[in-house]
Amino acid sequence: MIRNNFMILLLLFVTLGEERKSFLSFQNTEKTEILFFTKMEEVIIVRSSYKDKRPNSSYLFVQLENPKMLHVVNVTKTSLDATNFTINLRTDEDGETNLTIQLWDSEGRQERLIEEIKNVKVKVHKQTKKNLFQASMHVDGNILMLILPLILLNKCAFGCKIELQVLQTVWKRPLPIILGAVTQFFLMPFCGFLLSQILALPEAQAFGFVMTCTCPGGGGGYLFALLLEGDVTLAILMTCTSTLLALIMMPINSYVYSRILGLSGIFHIPVFKIVSTLLFILIPISVGIVIKRRLPEKANLLEKVIRPLSFILMFVGIYLTFRMGSIFLKTANLEMLLLGLSVPTLGLSFGYSFSKVCMLPLPVCKTVAIESGVLNSFLALAIIQFSLSQAKANLASLAPFTVAMCSGCEMLLILLVYKTKKRCVFTREDKKSFLL
Repeated sequence: MIRNNFMILLLLFVTLGEERKSFLSFQNTEKTEILFFTKMEEVIIVRSSYKDKRPNSSYLFVQLENPKMLHVVNVTKTSLDATNFTINLRTDEDGETNLTIQLWDSEGRQERLIEEIKNVKVKVHKQTKKNLFQASMHVDGNILMLILPLILLNKCAFGCKIELQVLQTVWKRPLPIILGAVTQFFLMPFCGFLLSQILALPEAQAFGFVMTCTCPGGGGGYLFALLLEGDVTLAILMTCTSTLLALIMMPINSYVYSRILGLSGIFHIPVFKIVSTLLFILIPISVGIVIKRRLPEKANLLEKVIRPLSFILMFVGIYLTFRMGSIFLKTANLEMLLLGLSVPTLGLSFGYSFSKVCMLPLPVCKTVAIESGVLNSFLALAIIQFSLSQAKANLASLAPFTVAMCSGCEMLLILLVYKTKKRCVFTREDKKSFLL
């Protein structure tokens, strides 16, 4: 019988009295670290510093809350420089249970309980032969086939809104581009690293967040710039520029922060994916520019449908992100969610604040903020999946999905607040004009 691989997520909550000396410690897990396992049988190693009264008098007893879901194959004891107990666990179904670990010492005919660790929480999730990343990428092909023409049409419509005068202005004074690049490739990765260290994330998850923070602006940037009345031409230019800079800055940041975090190995940069992303933006937008110059009537028609198309694609994008990331979201803890919410918030805040300090126009401030906060975080997935072992990649891949989902929700909330506030202002003005 073919057995499915599964993963066991262990969340260990150990509460020991302060006055009583602790003899037991876990060797292959931290107290609050979530582990991903991909085999039918998994191992927990418990080290004991207790000195036996007689040779081999101590032993470990494991009590299970639900033996049907999780059972112990065996517990073996090895005593060299230190005493280690190896607990072999086996499971056949999903669920959540608790186990209790007890250290006993047999003194003649009497047995004495030395130490007890209660409420060791075990969460079991079966997993197919595909890894988590492959499973998350399984999206309904009909949806993709439906939205792909809409995406291309929308990008073409954005090309019709390109203003050459704005391009000339930015060429002469590229301050918004510089502010966005500094925020995206220097400030955001450092903040991601700092926050991951403050929250004491495992190395793989910390690396995932740093790589997510060093991603360039995403295609949703100029979409939100349009809906929030920013500078669309500048947004497109910033997205293309940051994507091009990512070819240089992502390898540098991945090398620097991987060494700081103690991760070794060769880190693969998705050059093809970055270049294809750039071409996927430039080609349809260039077509839109040509249409605007050659067929102005068609360009006007495209500009009329750009807003409803953008709204549709925004909601579809958020839906697909949640659908793909749901398998990772099940394993997210509070620290991960806090970081996921913090990354886009910091990017938006830094971009807007720096632009205001430089006294840039309000539409430009909005655009720099959006481009700094809405990241193409899925580029980080390619680095993570090709550079780390599968277990570490599953841990690290939670970061891009969490940031993408939180970013979509935050931008949707900002858009709703902005539209509501704008409508209230219009209502007040209409009332005043009516009274006059």
